[in-house]
Amino acid sequence: MSLTKYNQKRNFKETKEPQGKKAKSESKLIFVVQKHAASHLHYDFRLEMDGVLKSWAVPKGPSLDPDIKRLAMMVEDHPYSYKDFEGNIPKGNYGAGNVIVWDNGTYEPAEESNLNAEKQLLADLKKGHLRIVLKGKKLKGNFSLVKLKGKEDNAWLLIKKEDQYSDKVDITLKNKSVISRRTLESLEKENKPEPVKKKVSPIKKTIEENKPVAFIKPMLASLNDKPFDDEDWVFENKFDGYRTIAVCNENDIELFSRNKISFTNNFKIIAEDLKKIDHNVVLDGEVVVEKAGRSDFQLLQNYLKTGKGNLKYYVFDILNLEGNDVTGLSLLERKELLKILLEKYDFTNVFYSEHIQEKGIKFFDQAVKKNGEGIIAKRASG
Repeated sequence: MSLTKYNQKRNFKETKEPQGKKAKSESKLIFVVQKHAASHLHYDFRLEMDGVLKSWAVPKGPSLDPDIKRLAMMVEDHPYSYKDFEGNIPKGNYGAGNVIVWDNGTYEPAEESNLNAEKQLLADLKKGHLRIVLKGKKLKGNFSLVKLKGKEDNAWLLIKKEDQYSDKVDITLKNKSVISRRTLESLEKENKPEPVKKKVSPIKKTIEENKPVAFIKPMLASLNDKPFDDEDWVFENKFDGYRTIAVCNENDIELFSRNKISFTNNFKIIAEDLKKIDHNVVLDGEVVVEKAGRSDFQLLQNYLKTGKGNLKYYVFDILNLEGNDVTGLSLLERKELLKILLEKYDFTNVFYSEHIQEKGIKFFDQAVKKNGEGIIAKRASG
């Protein structure tokens, strides 16, 4: 990636972010982690390479626990000067929200080679496996960035390796900037967003970024007599409705049954709501009509005849994003992507289907008390 995409996404008359120009450190390579409260809170993990900052968005932030693997989505390169950026990105601009420098320092390859450090890192980046040593104020020691090969193009994992700096303590609880000592909350009070005169024109996607998506046949559940507890499983509500696959291509939305029977005309209100999504995606969920907080199949049947009822689409999985099959990611990673995607939009009839981990028996008992249809169990790694 070059800095062209970075510059295209920003209106420098409205944001104080630095313009995209290449630069580099005089001696050791630097890294920076910025805590960013945009449409969703995340941490931007950046490594200096080839005159720019290679960047990954880490939704849950870094961890010092080797058993925890954090999803890291590679984004466009940022300019070297972005390393010191703190402040407010005004509403209406790309990435609108507040930013602090959560951590910074220097880094180097974890293994020696015949190449100089930067060439080795660029070679490892191309291979999809970076082994690095961080020397920051909060993050120290050996880390790996591993690309999920054969999965979504920009999906990586950030992993702490076992060493003297490994720790089970949540490092993100140290929430102050290493530059200003401010928190995001205090920054928000200082920088109330000013009204923007005009919205930034949306950037047209390239063909490579805008690959069309198509129907994917979903997996079916099998019956189980008893609920159970298992840390390797997640549990969701069972809805009494129609399993629905949404194929979203720009402004063209198609809804299908699990056997590819078209639902688009039947559920027009759902299709119209999904037009707010500006990505090509395939979603998996259930269309229901609710009454008193629970789905009712008879009411859904009546809706098909009369068009009357509170129609909702509960989405519990994402199967494809921008032409990239993401079913190779774990269920928890897909649900994390799905939640990030859906939170970007102000839907009326589309909802993210929540889940819990491990506690299936308690979740089932709650469903019984609410006269629900039951629960669905899914492998977290599936």
